[in-house]
Amino acid sequence: MSNKNLLSGRDKELHELAEQYEVAMSENKPFYQDADDLADLADWYGTKKNYDKAFEIAEYGLKLHPDSTALIIEYAYLHLDSGKRAKAREIIENLPDTYSPEAKVVRAHLLLSEGKLDDAEQLLDTIEDKEDLANVIDVSYMFLDMGYPDKALEWLEPVKKEYAEEEAYIAVVADCYYGKGMTEEAAPLYNQLIDQNPYSAPYWFGLARCYFEEQKFDQAIDACDYALVSDDEFTDAYVMKGHCFYQLGNEDAALEHYQKAQQLHGLNTEFIYSFIGLCKVSKGEWKEGYENLEKAIQENEAEETPSPALPNLYANAGLCLSKMGKKRKAHQYCKKAQKLEPKDPESYLIEGRIYVEEGNYDKGIRQWAKALKYAPYADTWNEIGMHSMEIGYLDYAKVAFERVCELEPEFDGINEKLTLLYMTLHDKENFIKYNQKCVHPFDLKELKRMQALMESEDREELATYMQDIIKALQ
Repeated sequence: MSNKNLLSGRDKELHELAEQYEVAMSENKPFYQDADDLADLADWYGTKKNYDKAFEIAEYGLKLHPDSTALIIEYAYLHLDSGKRAKAREIIENLPDTYSPEAKVVRAHLLLSEGKLDDAEQLLDTIEDKEDLANVIDVSYMFLDMGYPDKALEWLEPVKKEYAEEEAYIAVVADCYYGKGMTEEAAPLYNQLIDQNPYSAPYWFGLARCYFEEQKFDQAIDACDYALVSDDEFTDAYVMKGHCFYQLGNEDAALEHYQKAQQLHGLNTEFIYSFIGLCKVSKGEWKEGYENLEKAIQENEAEETPSPALPNLYANAGLCLSKMGKKRKAHQYCKKAQKLEPKDPESYLIEGRIYVEEGNYDKGIRQWAKALKYAPYADTWNEIGMHSMEIGYLDYAKVAFERVCELEPEFDGINEKLTLLYMTLHDKENFIKYNQKCVHPFDLKELKRMQALMESEDREELATYMQDIIKALQ
C-alpha cells in the first residue's frame, strides 16, 4: 500500500532488513523471514517507488509462504499501484481469506479503482471492529490514496478521543488535511510528529509539501533536506526539491534532482525527457527541445495507456517543428493533440501562434477563439497575450491583456505587462495608469533601457526583452 507513513523505528527495521536481503541475494544465500515481515518489506520498497524490487520481494515471499494472506494482499496492492488492475482483480478474487479486515480493504480499493464508491462503502461497513486503530488506519489510507480524504476523515473522527495522541493517528489525520488542501491545519501536525520522531523522512516530506503549496519554496527545500538526512534514498524528496527549484527559476538544479529521483526509480525517463524538452522550449532552443519531446512522445506512445500529458507534448513538439521550418509536420502534431484531447486549450493556443507567425492571422485568431471556447478564462487570455508578446504581435497582446484585466483585475503581473506594452506602443496615458498600479513601478533607469531598445526598432528583440522582464516579475 503506497502513501502509508511508517511509525518510529519500523522504517529503520525495514531498512536493515532490506540490506540483509540484498546481501543474501548477492551472495546466493537463503533469506528466511516470516510472511508479515516480507509483506512489510515489499510495501517498504513500494513506498519508495522501487516496484521491481517490491515485486521481487513479494514473489520471493510467496515461494516461502504460498498461503500467506498478508503477502497475497501486498502482491495485489503492488499490481494496483502499478496500474495492473486485471491482474490485481485475479489475485483478489482468489484470496484464501475473504473475511478479514485486510481482505475487505483491498477489495474495497479495487472497487474504488473501478469507480464503485457505494459498493466499496457497503463492503467496508461489514468490518466488525471499526474502532480498532489498525483497521481505521488501513481504511483511511485506502480512501486517501484513492482521492477521498473526506471519507477517510469520516472513519477517523469517531475514534479521535481514544487515539488523538497516537502517532499513527496523527500521521493519517495530517495526510488527510493535506489531501483536502488544508495546509495550515496539516503543518502543525507534521511538526508535532517531527518532535516525536525527528528522523522520519515521511514527516519532513509532509511538512515540505505544505510549504510547497503555500509557495514557501526555500522552506520546502530545507524540509526536503532534513528528509534526505533521514533517508538519502527518499525519492519523493528529490522530486519535491526539483519542483521547488523549477518554481524558483533554477532549471539546472531542478533537472539535477529529477535525475536523482529517476536513478532511484522515483521518476520515469519520459518525465525527464518531457521536462528537459519543455525547458528548452521556454528558452527558445527549438531543436534540442524537439529532440527531447520526441523521445518522451515515443516512450508515451509505447505505453498501453497514454499519459494525460501526451497532447501537451505533441503541441509543444509542434511549436518546435514550426520554428525549425517543418510547418506541415508542426500542424500534424497540433492536430494529433487536438484529436486526443479536443477540449484542451493548449494545442489551440500553440497552433494559433504558429499560424500568426506564418502570417495567417485569421486562422491564428480562429484557433485562439477555439481555446477560449473551451476555457473562457483570464488564464487563457493571458496565454494568448504571452504568445502574442513572444512573437512581437504587440497590438493583439494589448487586446488579450486588457481582457485579462477586465476578467480578473488582480491577476498576477497583469499591470506590469500592460505597463510594458503601453510604453512600447507610445501610449503615455495608459502607461502612467498601469505603472501606478504595479507592485513595483518601473524606475527611470529601467525606462531608459526600454527606450534604447524601442529606438533600435528591433521589434523581436524588444519582445524578447519584455518577456524576460515579465519572467523576472513572476
